[in-house]
Amino acid sequence: MSNNVLVKILLYSLGVLSLFVLLYAWRNHIYCLNNQCISFFSFGVNVFYKNLSLFYLIVFWAGIDLIYIFYRVFLLYIHKRKFSMYQHPLVSVLIPAYNEGICIDKTLSSCLNQTYPNLELIVINDGSTDDTLQVINAFKEQNASYLQIRKINIKVIDQVNQGKAKALNSGKAEASGDFLITIDADSYLNAHAIEKIMVYFDKEDVGAVAGNVVALYQDSVLGYLQKIEYDLGVYFIRGSQSTLGNVIVTPGALSAYRKNALKKFEEGTLTEDFDSSIRILENGYKIIMAADAICYTQVPLGISDLIKQRIRWQQGSLEVFSKHSFHRKNFLVSIEWTLLFMFGFYSLFSKFIAFFAVPFFLFAGNYSALLFFVFSFFIYSVLSYGILFSIVAHYSNDEKSLLAIPLFVVYFNTIVLYSVLVAQILTFKGKDQSWGKIKRYHI
Repeated sequence: MSNNVLVKILLYSLGVLSLFVLLYAWRNHIYCLNNQCISFFSFGVNVFYKNLSLFYLIVFWAGIDLIYIFYRVFLLYIHKRKFSMYQHPLVSVLIPAYNEGICIDKTLSSCLNQTYPNLELIVINDGSTDDTLQVINAFKEQNASYLQIRKINIKVIDQVNQGKAKALNSGKAEASGDFLITIDADSYLNAHAIEKIMVYFDKEDVGAVAGNVVALYQDSVLGYLQKIEYDLGVYFIRGSQSTLGNVIVTPGALSAYRKNALKKFEEGTLTEDFDSSIRILENGYKIIMAADAICYTQVPLGISDLIKQRIRWQQGSLEVFSKHSFHRKNFLVSIEWTLLFMFGFYSLFSKFIAFFAVPFFLFAGNYSALLFFVFSFFIYSVLSYGILFSIVAHYSNDEKSLLAIPLFVVYFNTIVLYSVLVAQILTFKGKDQSWGKIKRYHI
């Protein structure tokens, strides 16, 4: 690589670094002396845009992405799970439900069929307007003898609609177990899920364990793309985070908590699972992942439902970042927090830059350069996702997912990034704390 190319890339690095230094100063209340910070910020902007060209932009951001990918791969490589558990403490399974009459029967059945021997079920009907409560009571009555044989108690809480977080807290208040497991009412468990997930509480500093949520895609292309995305989150993101005990998000569909590590499920945001897991990490506990504790969940099969769900997730994530950014965290959690924000919430750096690069070339009237940028970006995305999908295919035994890479690139860079932008607008305009509902189907 020529000296000129190295100089260009160095200039990009200095430009971006200056922007982050300014953000760091603001984050830590280090205010500008005279106009030095403003001058440094101006330097970053000038360096970045005066030297803008397609080749150097791609080289610079490709380097950033590859460093991130290798970081994750390294953590996956050293990840070893050696756990043992010889007791079976009482586990309280919390199942919040709002208008889930069509599918909650199978959720309850999967809980009854668990191999784990010491359970209680707490079902919280959060003001459903359908037949959810009737289905729950009918299930309890129909399985009364089996419940007695298994010595499983089902508690039913019927309350006015207050939202998922408050429904979970109502269930927690009634829980007798030292451990809590949350399950969404549109999901169902593998027969060994609870037994598998409880094994990971072999150390007192483990505050929570995230389960493996598998998407039920119903032979839908859109559903299958989400299934791949879920697998990517489980085997690549959470798998690497688990090495250091810093799993950032405990999914609502299946997660387990040490009761004394969780004062309450956090309220006030749209993503109470993300919000609560960050609180546990801030309190000094570890959160790990149980890839062998499997839960199957419904995903949106229509574009409008998918966009609605993703906007809600992104909006809730932004609320959590706003809520917890200034709270004290240990060093390793802070690293994951930063990586999740830059690579997870905004997706990879290159995709975020695309929002600026594409309009730049479009308004400049350089359409040939724009087409080259889009083509180069697509090829680069296919190659980078090829690395990630190879890892996922290895762990999930789904080699055909490699064939879906080009389609996934289009899906991720349209629906997901659109949701990021809309969610930010909605967050600044106000927020809705009601349940996010998508179309349900029989499972």
